[in-house]
Amino acid sequence: ISDQLQPSSEAKDFSTISPKCPFGYDNHTFKLGPLSCLICKALLFESSKCEPCSHKFCKACISRFKDCPLCGADIEKIEPDEDLQTIVDRFIEGHARIKRPQVGADSTDEASETKTVIYGDISFDRGAFLVQQAMRAFRSHNILSAKARLIICAEDIREQMERLGKNSEFCSQLGAVLGMLGDCCRAIGDSSSAVTYFEESVELLSKLPSDDLEVMHTLSVSLNKIGDLKYYDGNLQTARSYYSRSLDVRRNAVKVHSNIPSQTLDVAISTAKVADVDRGLGNEKAAVEGFEEAIKCLEALTVDPNDTGFEARHKSVLEFLYSQLTEAGSVSV
Repeated sequence: ISDQLQPSSEAKDFSTISPKCPFGYDNHTFKLGPLSCLICKALLFESSKCEPCSHKFCKACISRFKDCPLCGADIEKIEPDEDLQTIVDRFIEGHARIKRPQVGADSTDEASETKTVIYGDISFDRGAFLVQQAMRAFRSHNILSAKARLIICAEDIREQMERLGKNSEFCSQLGAVLGMLGDCCRAIGDSSSAVTYFEESVELLSKLPSDDLEVMHTLSVSLNKIGDLKYYDGNLQTARSYYSRSLDVRRNAVKVHSNIPSQTLDVAISTAKVADVDRGLGNEKAAVEGFEEAIKCLEALTVDPNDTGFEARHKSVLEFLYSQLTEAGSVSV
């Protein structure tokens, strides 16, 4: 996803001047030094200090330990380090806005103090960086940190959209970030907010061209995740509606990218989701037909034995589908 966060066509009209971090950190390699947490490897969030050793980590990260993971000292108490967190927040804000010279400026004016400069542009380097930090924090179960970084990223993209217009690139970027925010809310049990984020992601991505494989994948995933949340809430009819929409998106993607095996696998999985809901709704005939359709889809697929990861996934999904038909008494395995 972070790869999506690149300058838009409008932003590319400017030659960039890299911002200088007031703390001396490199904006391109993002060597964070003392501003990162040893545990989650991301920017510190709710910076906290262990007593008595004074080593510093994210609050959520260090709260899972009884001994300091850096020095092994017993942790007697954990105190907030507001001064350090202020520096971290300033670090983020310091990379938010960069100055860019106007296009077409005379090269002889390079050193002129009167040269017109545009201020207030959002650095897309920061967007990619924030997503990277969010993903690290999420993988380490520091969900609030991940959510906080993604919220800033979403705000940046919205500001760009207000200033430059809603082009496809901005919409796809925001749709992806909103989907990740939905994942964060889902992880902390906030299903309502998760659905809201996923639905906004769907609204944005549904308006984009259907030939963009990454956009269509993100769209189908968001639809499936809303379906999952509705399914677990017991709202099977609504769940089926979202699963069916996801299936339609994936079928359209296969038409455009028929040579990509993962697309066929995605279609089979979405078909199975719809079939599973049909079974829950008491429509066993439709369920069996759906599982059989998914099996035919996968059996017709040529799998590269050298792609062990995909081969294992393909086999796992097939085994699940056969188990569903066995449960229905439709086949003998």
